[in-house]
Amino acid sequence: MSDNECDFSFQSIGNYDDDDDEEEEESSDNNDNLNDNVESEEQNNINDEEEANKMNDEKLQKEQQNIRKQIINIQKDISLTETEKARKIQELMTRPYISKHKVHSNNITNFQPSEKVDYDRPLTEEEKAITYYNKEKNILGCKHYQRALKIQAHCCGKWFPCRFCHDEVSDHSITSKTLTLKMMCMYCSTVQPVNDVCLNANCGKKVARYYCPECKLWDNDPTKNIYHCYDCGICRIGKGLGIDYFHCKTCNVCMSISLKGHHKCIERNLESNCPICGEYMFTSTTTVIFMPCGHCIHHKCYKEYIQTSYQCPTCFKSLANMSDYFKRIDQLIAQQKMPEEYKNWKSYILCNDCEKKSYTNFHFIYHKCVYCSSYNTKLIRTFDVIETANLPVDVINFSNNNGNEH
Repeated sequence: MSDNECDFSFQSIGNYDDDDDEEEEESSDNNDNLNDNVESEEQNNINDEEEANKMNDEKLQKEQQNIRKQIINIQKDISLTETEKARKIQELMTRPYISKHKVHSNNITNFQPSEKVDYDRPLTEEEKAITYYNKEKNILGCKHYQRALKIQAHCCGKWFPCRFCHDEVSDHSITSKTLTLKMMCMYCSTVQPVNDVCLNANCGKKVARYYCPECKLWDNDPTKNIYHCYDCGICRIGKGLGIDYFHCKTCNVCMSISLKGHHKCIERNLESNCPICGEYMFTSTTTVIFMPCGHCIHHKCYKEYIQTSYQCPTCFKSLANMSDYFKRIDQLIAQQKMPEEYKNWKSYILCNDCEKKSYTNFHFIYHKCVYCSSYNTKLIRTFDVIETANLPVDVINFSNNNGNEH
């Protein structure tokens, strides 16, 4: 039975005398009053809910109207290129999500312990227990790293193999790795200041092949090369700067040395969210790649995304050489002519690849750029050349001199 439902049923046991009948009538009157009260309360709840929904709808409509006005203003701004307009519109549309994400992130990272943390307390047996990256091969660590140590989280004083292990089971995250001051050697369970070698004279074993005192990062994987970039302020996967990576000052990111002088610079490129999953890419542990247009994206997100699209999700440029695909579209259009009534119709388009605007013959689906022959275009408007008055001169010239379909 729900909270808003009341059981007013009666059980009949034998016969009622006159007194019982009077009591039953009185009970019936009371039940009617209770029913009236319940119905009144339910109606009030419904009215309150409808009023709240109405206020939320009005607020949402105002927000949507405000966004529409800002988008119109961006489109009218002649000082912006089409790429800049697309970026600003994308930022505008994703602002509510990013704001919500920041609030959630602040709730996690601004953790304040309810009690004073005792950093010198004895370790529990569970905290002393050895953990493995691969137990069968006797490789110490966790599922994230190979290492023979545990760190003490400065935020709560608890011990974990790495910060990811901490974050997975805690209601807060380790906000600063630089605050990590203590480690426990898993070979001898000795608690000591952070280091790459156990300071216990009876142990003295190396806890990891790679250790960065700046990032407090340990990794004992013999197949992994890691270096610290002081411009990025973090450790990166690779042999090192000048060997297989270089740091681009404009993009503010480390790139493969093969891209030096051969990539499109985008200021502070990596300091953004992945356009697919929304994760901040600068400090992401997931592999990030640079698309031909220069924008970056998670590699795994990219592989999934290109199954359904050939455009960059940020600037809409083609992600690969599409010439063969565009030739097939040429053949399709040649085989399937447009209806006769549309022979005088033209389209004004913007090419996402060369960023030029042009006029071309109208088509239900495909519009070809007259400059670079790309079909990766946006339709701006369509019109009938015969019926439309005050046409631009270049449209009239196109109509008179160009008989080919594009």
